[in-house]
Amino acid sequence: MSAFVYSSRPTTISLEEAVQYIYQYPLLPTPLIDYGFIHNLACKKPRDVSVPLILEIESEFKTKDSAPEKPKKVPRLSYHSRSSSMSEDEPEPEVQIKYRWNSPRLMILCEDGDINCAVHYLVESLHDPFACNAVATLFLQESILEEFVDRMKDRMEPLSAVISEHPVYVKTLERLNQLQAKTIVGNPKTVPGNASPMLVYDLTHRYLADGPTGVITLHTFRTMKDVVELQAKEPLTFTSVCIWNEKLAAAYELVARFSPLIFTINCYYVNLNEISLPFICNFNSAKIIDGYHYESLTFQGKRKVVVHPVGTIWAKLYRDSLV
Repeated sequence: MSAFVYSSRPTTISLEEAVQYIYQYPLLPTPLIDYGFIHNLACKKPRDVSVPLILEIESEFKTKDSAPEKPKKVPRLSYHSRSSSMSEDEPEPEVQIKYRWNSPRLMILCEDGDINCAVHYLVESLHDPFACNAVATLFLQESILEEFVDRMKDRMEPLSAVISEHPVYVKTLERLNQLQAKTIVGNPKTVPGNASPMLVYDLTHRYLADGPTGVITLHTFRTMKDVVELQAKEPLTFTSVCIWNEKLAAAYELVARFSPLIFTINCYYVNLNEISLPFICNFNSAKIIDGYHYESLTFQGKRKVVVHPVGTIWAKLYRDSLV
């Protein structure tokens, strides 16, 4: 007979005693969730940001007493040698830099789409607007506009000085003030007006600049027909489109009607190398890799790529089974 007798009566101990007991015996696993994890959660995001890509640099020559005129002499590359050799009558070059877009992306957020995920990625683009594949324009369904605005204002933080002091962003602010445009900005108590991420209502980027602007334009829609019309009027050439809509049929309708070639549905960062070969070789292909459905197909003679999580398919089948 065993010398150990286990009592069936339950033992009540305090939370502090339980925590001390756990840490006293190292064989027991350390809890993953404790008080500090919930109440003292440290969240440090990298603040590395991108600057606009330079398209070209133009030099305009102006003299003090005459109209702008380009001299026959080619300007020297060395500033010191140039300044020492130029006389007061020689024209002084004024440099104008033109910038280009870095693969701008269009985002479409529908009322039944995952607004939490969409806002998460949109906030990244707001704080790093010149990054590759950053969202440049947002089409938002009108029914969720109020909820969207409430969520966005709480997520906006001051921009990095690299962006807020960049000539592109400064000129955009000046242009917005001239147009008296309606915008969504951060809380003025915590976010300065001249360094706030910004969404601009009902304007295209060409009204603000010839290249990147540092802000995201916002257009609302009611039906999918409105989305098609908005995209047709948009002068900016988007590299890719990100659609947040649980109805795959509606999303694929936009794929067929839109001009861009890359579409991500209910996802944002995906590895396009998995479907690059069929796309480049111009043949149809469909595969499932790491939980994503990759597809290469043609619409009206244009080869396009569509990627979406596999769960989107099963969610649709489940909804259909309930009808």
